[in-house]
Amino acid sequence: MNKGPRTILNAGLAVLRGIYAPMKGRQLRNKTTIISRQSDEPSMDIALLADYLHRNHPDMEVKVLCHMLEGRSRLGYAFHMLRQMWHMGNSPVVVLDGYCIAACVLDHRPETEIVQMWHALTAVKKFGYQSIGRSTGRSEEIADIMRMHRNYDHILCPGGETGRLFCEAFHAGREQLVPLGLPRIDRILEPPEKGAGLREEYGIPEGREVLLYAPTFRRDGSVMPGDLLSVIDPDRFALVVCLHPLDEDVSAFRQEADSPLQVIIDRRHTTYDWLAECDRIITDYSALGLEAALTDKPVYFYVYDIEDYAKSTGLNIDPREEIPRATAVTAGQLAELLDQPYDREGLRAFRDKYVEINTSNCTEKLGEYIYGLAEKAH
Repeated sequence: MNKGPRTILNAGLAVLRGIYAPMKGRQLRNKTTIISRQSDEPSMDIALLADYLHRNHPDMEVKVLCHMLEGRSRLGYAFHMLRQMWHMGNSPVVVLDGYCIAACVLDHRPETEIVQMWHALTAVKKFGYQSIGRSTGRSEEIADIMRMHRNYDHILCPGGETGRLFCEAFHAGREQLVPLGLPRIDRILEPPEKGAGLREEYGIPEGREVLLYAPTFRRDGSVMPGDLLSVIDPDRFALVVCLHPLDEDVSAFRQEADSPLQVIIDRRHTTYDWLAECDRIITDYSALGLEAALTDKPVYFYVYDIEDYAKSTGLNIDPREEIPRATAVTAGQLAELLDQPYDREGLRAFRDKYVEINTSNCTEKLGEYIYGLAEKAH
């Protein structure tokens, strides 16, 4: 970074710190502020946590601030940051689900506890400080100026191995890890609701298996499924495609009108809605692979671009090594795997390696942990 932009950036951060100084001098309230820039709407984790606190601890004020940064005006987000700062200023607990500029670059009062509730159950791909200098990561200078992933007092994780990866990505110590998992685990493990009706809604014939395809978001290009559509047996399967919310190009999944395979590109329902009703799951470098493993349904890793992906983004978890009998590099290999008995022992070993906690009542455990932090500080 040139000296001019660096000077401007540092000056801007100094102004923010000056504005924040009187804000954090106000009296603390019995309050938790939850901040996300992943979406304009609360994620499943945020919604479940906020709902639990509202219902079980009505004496606590819960402020949820969700505002997506991607594709938005930087000036507009700057004004939103002032709202974040105002509410952080008198909150004993701040919960994040990703990097938050204001939470990381500002100096907070000693009583304020910042909890990082990362938006993925594990770290299949490299991020944060693991990605410094990569094409999909930040420069070391920017990471330093923006105090990337600083100020975290507590980092949620589902076990020691995932915690190790989070420590690398956040430049954190193991003493900051809190093995509680995420609220979404409760939703994933819920029995499917009777009459949820996604199969009926989309006219999937009885007896036909539902394959859920949920690939990760690729910053450098759209998902390209290759020959996937042509190798799936249309008499056995219906294919449901749930792309990442930032993926808008679905052209690769369009078929000829007379194609026998039923392909459903669903924008109305969430991946988790389909996870409850599908029979098998296909993913790649998404943490959904681990989340789906919690259901004990067959999970396949279709990693057609793994060599390029490993070079550009980087991988913490290589499915070819972790669960080779459920991993395919070509569509033809995937079709063969779909015809073979599934490696359930391999899937369970993969799941147990990265999720070591007791997975019951995760929302309640986290809610009580957050409330205890607020009580101690307040």
